[in-house]
Amino acid sequence: MSRSESFDAVVIGAGIVGAACAYYLSRAGLRVAVAERGTVASGTTGAGEGNILISDKEPGPELELARLSHGLWRELGEVLGPQAELEPKGGLVVATGPAEHDGLREFAAAQAAAGVQTEMVGAGGLADLEPHLARGLAGGVL
Repeated sequence: MSRSESFDAVVIGAGIVGAACAYYLSRAGLRVAVAERGTVASGTTGAGEGNILISDKEPGPELELARLSHGLWRELGEVLGPQAELEPKGGLVVATGPAEHDGLREFAAAQAAAGVQTEMVGAGGLADLEPHLARGLAGGVL
């Protein structure tokens, strides 16, 4: 980049969010520069689990934003193909006792009403989803 070049937008950070922002900005026809102090995906993106969590969000603006983000990542995954390494898998929230499990049921019902696909999981089904969980849990929601 020379000093005489100009850009419509500058994205700070070349992690997955910065790269996605640059992608969508350039797709919209903008000239975009990406500034990164290290290498691509060398910060939080390279150190994180890569989860797009919806299962922990109560209905409202944060859940709406997470669902929008999830949809955009799925769209981007389709465009990029297998090299995107996008693996949709859901999130499992577990309850230690019956009262907590009842609370999870209510939470799942509220999420389902907001458009989130939820599935109640009984105590016996937890090990099928996550074999390393502690035994004796009351159940969960996927």
